[in-house]
Amino acid sequence: MVSDDYEDKGHFLYHTACDKCGSSDANSVYSDGSTKCYSCGWFTKPNGQNNKTNKKPIKVQTMELLDYDFRMLKKRNIPLSIVQQYKYGIGKDKHDNGCQVANYYNKDKEIVAQKLRYPDKTFRFIGNSKEAGFYGQQLWGDKGRKLVITEGEVDALSVATAFEGKYPVVSLKNGAQSAKKEIAQQLTWITGYDEVYLWFDNDEPGRKALDECVPLLPVDKVRIIRHSECKDANELLIKHGTSSVIKAFYSAESYKPADIATPDDLLDSIDEPIEEGFPWYFKKLTELTYGRRYGEVVVAGAGVSVGKTDFVMTQIAHDISNGHKVGTFMLEQSMKETLLRIAGKTDGCFYHLPKVDVDKNKLKETVHGFQSKLFLYDNFGSTEWEAVREKIRYMHHNYGVRIFYIDNLTALNSHAADERRNLDALMAEVAGLAKELDVWVLLISHLNPPKTGASHESGGKVEQNQFTGSRAIMRWAFFMFGIERNTLHPDPIERNKGIIRCIKDRFSGQATGQTVGFVYDGDTGLCLETEEMFEIERTDDDEQSDY
Repeated sequence: MVSDDYEDKGHFLYHTACDKCGSSDANSVYSDGSTKCYSCGWFTKPNGQNNKTNKKPIKVQTMELLDYDFRMLKKRNIPLSIVQQYKYGIGKDKHDNGCQVANYYNKDKEIVAQKLRYPDKTFRFIGNSKEAGFYGQQLWGDKGRKLVITEGEVDALSVATAFEGKYPVVSLKNGAQSAKKEIAQQLTWITGYDEVYLWFDNDEPGRKALDECVPLLPVDKVRIIRHSECKDANELLIKHGTSSVIKAFYSAESYKPADIATPDDLLDSIDEPIEEGFPWYFKKLTELTYGRRYGEVVVAGAGVSVGKTDFVMTQIAHDISNGHKVGTFMLEQSMKETLLRIAGKTDGCFYHLPKVDVDKNKLKETVHGFQSKLFLYDNFGSTEWEAVREKIRYMHHNYGVRIFYIDNLTALNSHAADERRNLDALMAEVAGLAKELDVWVLLISHLNPPKTGASHESGGKVEQNQFTGSRAIMRWAFFMFGIERNTLHPDPIERNKGIIRCIKDRFSGQATGQTVGFVYDGDTGLCLETEEMFEIERTDDDEQSDY
């Protein structure tokens, strides 16, 4: 029953104008011939006798509800019949501004508010919107089989159009931003339906609203309506007609969070061949690791002056020569030195050293060739991770950079009060960022000295637990590499021999323990890969026995 003013009132039929107060829509007509105006309170009994209720006239913010006309919404493909059913009118506000008028009702099916939508897509409420339910809720009972909830009034009208106004369709009052609050307020009414279809906009606010609202509802009742090509139900109606709206409805899915997949979701992807990643400078390293893949974080470590910088600069020059865009964060050397070292690895020349005969024109030509491929971070800005993280995002989104080198972890983590604890969180963030942006990141790490045997500078073997903050690195890195070279060997030939040892291989496991040999060319500064299988001749010394 709509009102308890008198017994045996008939069923509600429709709204019409009130002869008493002049309202164009507040007068309700019932099947027994009685009427009642929810604006001024005037009603007539079935025998036609006029009566005045004891209720006060409903006012809207000390002003009467707006008058309006019903018109077909041609641009929206909404017919007159649906506009009339849902009481969606065209009128003018008190300032004589044209607007669309959506009428909102309370739980007693009384008009308590109107939402005014203007041509510039702004809107405002008049009346008491807090008492209002969903738009269109007054048309439907407390129980039923299927209920559709859309994000906006026009979307509700669009779905109603497709189903000729026969099935329950309502919309939120204030869109995605208030979805969780409104769903929670109307939860009892919503759960009276066997199936609840949520059709929110296909954008970030809409997806966020879904994630917030679904946990409030019985999971077995929730259905999600999506359409990849259109933002909302009205766009689908305009572009593809009522049949597409109906098809989208019947194609609704049970809710599943975006970050959970089923085997069938991956069928197309598993049919694709597994391809090798993009190459390292060292061919054998590419063979052992199947190349490099975006989304991975790799960590390399070495002792002091063993060859970390040469390894990184050689790899950067290789990436640039292969057309990749590279971002560098060399936190312990200037941008100029970084640029000269990379150019030197490209040309086989010591551009960064004094008293070297340099072809300036060749150098400038090489450096100019790096334009739009190499992006350097000024380490005098900040070495804090927050600053580096934002620059990585900037380089990626603005320049399309997908390969990043950071030297080194110690400088990046030096601001933390508890460096070990902070490193775990930092590594987790780096790994998360690599996945989010689908980029590849190489981090350089300092090493703790070996507890026994030769030092790293004397050719000591690099092991996992020697990396500073090794547990965090082991947890998040896809690959870990140690660079080994005996910088103190008396024989210059042996002194220039080095190996890259794979300490961890999460991808296949086959590279773990394998080594790649290289020889440092003192004339060009290049690291030349060698197929010679050798181990570094280590030099044990008394100092190392103390560790």
